[in-house]
Amino acid sequence: MATENRYPETENQEKQTPFHGDLLDKIVSHIPTIHLVPSFYVSKSWQRAVFSCVGNPSRSKPWLIIYVQSRRNLSSTTTHAYDPSSNVWMKITGPSNVTYTSPLRSSHSDTLYMLSPSKFSLSSDPLHEMWLDVVGPRVWRTDPIVAIVGSCIVVAGGTCDFEDDPFTVELYDTACPGWFTCQPIHNIPKDSAASIWLSVAVSDHKMYLLEKNSGTFCSFDPSTKTWSGDIGSFDLRPDPAIYFSVIGFVGGRLILVGLMGDPENAESLRIWEVNCDRFNCEEVGKMPREMLDMLKNENSTLLSIDISVAENFIYIYNSSELRDIFFCDLSARVRQWSSVQCTFLNDRVLMDRFVFTCSKVNLDNLRKASWVGSKKFKVELAETVLIQ
Repeated sequence: MATENRYPETENQEKQTPFHGDLLDKIVSHIPTIHLVPSFYVSKSWQRAVFSCVGNPSRSKPWLIIYVQSRRNLSSTTTHAYDPSSNVWMKITGPSNVTYTSPLRSSHSDTLYMLSPSKFSLSSDPLHEMWLDVVGPRVWRTDPIVAIVGSCIVVAGGTCDFEDDPFTVELYDTACPGWFTCQPIHNIPKDSAASIWLSVAVSDHKMYLLEKNSGTFCSFDPSTKTWSGDIGSFDLRPDPAIYFSVIGFVGGRLILVGLMGDPENAESLRIWEVNCDRFNCEEVGKMPREMLDMLKNENSTLLSIDISVAENFIYIYNSSELRDIFFCDLSARVRQWSSVQCTFLNDRVLMDRFVFTCSKVNLDNLRKASWVGSKKFKVELAETVLIQ
């Protein structure tokens, strides 16, 4: 049975292409990752060169994706992605099948969701092409914690003022569809039972919560629908000088990022690895002083930070003063710190909402999203900005 040739006139293209072997590999290595998809279809030799390029560890750095949404018109949402491997910002248009009926939100770095009284929408693939739509939770919430743990979606806290219990937790199991009520949140102050005050990190089996200001730390097990025991809730503060902290999973490790000093005089930003069995901490990184100063606002204060993490990469930013993004590769023995300016903000309204996700984007993700003839995803080349 004859096989259809996916590469028309491949033999002629191979003869006409003056670049081969190491020279072609060198050329392809300078092409931004987002543009490797059309390069993949040039010829078989280009296909081999593209595969070789994306297999290079230097191309495996996770992207930071920022959604900018108008508060007045939710459908006015633009998407900007930063690829650290190519050192480039891109303006992209996302899937056309998404209707923004409620504000877009993010949770534990790789998940987007929208919540209304009747509908709950969730997406966790790298470029957020696929969405799961289910009926909304039984309890209406304005600012909940949301996490995906295995096949379970956990929605906790964030209830309206008139609700009796602000610590209510509900679980949706995709393997057995339906909402289940779980044990309420433990040992978190009533006024802090919302995502604005809580940092969330997710492993394969548990969800971890950290109260950003006090350092109160606890975990939730979806299999038992319960929170950690009496000894499982405590202050996760390896240094008493920490006044604000957040958590995330980097390369399978739970990490803690803390600001030291006080908001009027932030002395340092440090990173610890947390042992999930004994919960002792080991310092693994410290932000250079000049970058810490850039994080501060015009009054030289620093109230809070946000992070987005994937693989061994951590992005750090001040979402209330979004000018620069800082990132660190924790896989290197000597920590490698870099930064990039948010050049796309020049024409944005200050009241817009910024939503962040972080994921490793590979060639297969890009090929599916930018399949020839598809209108679901495109890159506006005119808006592509190379960072010099």
